[in-house]
Amino acid sequence: MTLHTPPSFDSAVFGNLPDVMVQALLERSSEVSDALTCRVKKLAGKQPKLRDRALREGIIKPLPDSVPDLEGKTVVAVDGSATVERMAGTDVYAAAAVRVAGYGAEVEPKPRDFQVKVHPVEGLADGRRMNLALMGIMECELAAESETEIDLVLFDGTVFSVVLASGLALRGIGDRGDALSKLLDRRWLGIRPKICKLLQSDTLAAIPKRSTADNEFVRHTRIFANEESDLTGLATANLILEAGEYTTPLPLPTERLGLRNTPLESAYVDRLNLLLDEMRVVYFRPREWSPAYRIELAPQVAENQGRLERQLALIREQCVNSSIREPYPVYLADRFVRSLSKGMAAVVEAVRGQVISDSENVELTSRFISPGRTEPYQEVDPE
Repeated sequence: MTLHTPPSFDSAVFGNLPDVMVQALLERSSEVSDALTCRVKKLAGKQPKLRDRALREGIIKPLPDSVPDLEGKTVVAVDGSATVERMAGTDVYAAAAVRVAGYGAEVEPKPRDFQVKVHPVEGLADGRRMNLALMGIMECELAAESETEIDLVLFDGTVFSVVLASGLALRGIGDRGDALSKLLDRRWLGIRPKICKLLQSDTLAAIPKRSTADNEFVRHTRIFANEESDLTGLATANLILEAGEYTTPLPLPTERLGLRNTPLESAYVDRLNLLLDEMRVVYFRPREWSPAYRIELAPQVAENQGRLERQLALIREQCVNSSIREPYPVYLADRFVRSLSKGMAAVVEAVRGQVISDSENVELTSRFISPGRTEPYQEVDPE
């Protein structure tokens, strides 16, 4: 048998590969630029017609420059993050949720303004799904604690996506006894009765970062022809809305939650689907320099012009800087939770060193708790 020696890292076969890949990307850049230019021109050509039609049909409303009853109102944002550090013999999952106050009236800090959970778990095929569900539950817990004492809670995401993720994750738990499964089951039982209350809250506004949902304008208002149906609702809103304008409330385009094959009781799922049918979407572009936001609201807020405009005005007050293209507390909460993965990597590295130093079998321990494969894109200290 002949053993073949792999090429060295400085060989012509491998050494120039990064340069060749970058060159290939550069050669494609003009193609990408042309495609984007064509797309933007096409959208710009549609804009006057779409906006004129929306104005004629009364879909677009101006938010007054001055809205009453804003003095002393409090605003917070809730966001979460989930990450995993994979090792050869186990995985370490971490989930976090944070609540951040916005500009304006002061919000008293609380010990539970953030939550962090970390679990070393051996070989869970659906561990990532469970960890994401736990993150969403923690977000809902913080939102539920806030909605009775805060005037506006901005939820970075949607409550229904948390329910869907939780139902699918709970389906795989069964009789497993690992710490992550037990915690997820326990925390779901705690938040379950509060979910319906959150979805009917006068103070909760869900602001997902993006939406791939059907175009509500095409589906529910029928004021746009089929040729416009290739746009999402958010893309349409960015075309038709000027600064300080919002759309009339529209039904959610989302289909009913498919949770029949999960541990969630059918009566509970039916109740959630009824609430889903009642929820409304409002698109709002608060500033000249800001994009349009997709905001999901309870019907008693969306269909009451005074309540709706107060919430939109509070959101506008949180959009204060052209370098931050979202409400300030949403931006800040997102930055906080994004640090989880870096912090998690540092903690795991420190723990790994401690466990190895305390071990009687260094080789076996090192093999078990080290990464299963070489992690790409990590910077290497030349010293």
